[in-house]
Amino acid sequence: MSCFSQVSYSSWVNSYLQINSYNGNTNPDAYNFTLAGNGNINIPYWRISVMLKQPIISNSGNYTLPANKISFQPVSSSGQAYPNPVPTIQQIGIPLNVILQEGQEVFLIPQSNAALYNQPAEPNGYYSLQIKYSMNLTGGSYLGAYPAWTTFTAPLQFTAYDQYNNIIGRMDHNFQFQIGMLSGTATDLPELSMKFGSSAINGSLEFKNMQDYINGVNVTYSNALIVKSNTNYQIKLKSLQGQFVSSSGSSIPLDAVRLDLLPVSGNMGTAYPVLLSAAPQLIATGGSTQNSDAYYDIRYSTKPNDERLMNVKTEEYTTTIQYEITPL
Repeated sequence: MSCFSQVSYSSWVNSYLQINSYNGNTNPDAYNFTLAGNGNINIPYWRISVMLKQPIISNSGNYTLPANKISFQPVSSSGQAYPNPVPTIQQIGIPLNVILQEGQEVFLIPQSNAALYNQPAEPNGYYSLQIKYSMNLTGGSYLGAYPAWTTFTAPLQFTAYDQYNNIIGRMDHNFQFQIGMLSGTATDLPELSMKFGSSAINGSLEFKNMQDYINGVNVTYSNALIVKSNTNYQIKLKSLQGQFVSSSGSSIPLDAVRLDLLPVSGNMGTAYPVLLSAAPQLIATGGSTQNSDAYYDIRYSTKPNDERLMNVKTEEYTTTIQYEITPL
């Protein structure tokens, strides 16, 4: 009989960043977290999120710093485990750049491809995994709107989840950004952002009866993807896992599900339907939104009489989809 111990979450930060240039600045050691425990551990598909708890207001109360100017980048992984080393950034499948969103939880690690795994030779052998992140404040002419020595405080909440969405641990940290005497030229880089409507963060296709398997199923989330860009853009999509997987280890091929982006009225973007894949695929292109939000509906669907869906166990199967917007 095997029993699996729980792990604990802890984190610490280097919370201060001064900006002395229109190019912005990076804190190379901004956020560190550790997942640790003793004994036999096997926790797949764990996740780490960050959420801005309230707008980033200056200490004077007169200015607001846009949340999407702040981003996190993974730097390194370290720790100890047995019999194998702790996983690398690549093995976990950590996104290389995650941008904060106003009022929305975003995932630094949407769903780990590598389990928290420890089978120690000695009883209660120690396990730890530490991940270090840098934090970047994007440069641009917007920095010139703030008087020198204006200080902003960003209250961030970090949460670690297991594969069942149970909270392993949660910690709040306040980060400070101080705008100094700016040097350089106030040039604007392309500014692009995406966020999801609250109802579309977790998509779900349900098969409730035999007719669903015969006819296929579909679901549409309205105003699900919200895009803002000051230049021409393209959106690509990929799955972070190679297949849909259940908690028991059963699987369904990704291409059993089709995804369509549907431009909402007033959105002049062009969309391209895809079957889900672990390889990046182009799903939409568009022009500048003139600093306004452009909306897409998201539609998931399956084809009729797909034997791959009929011949699997009745379970919940999941994968994590990553969207990327870049200048075109």
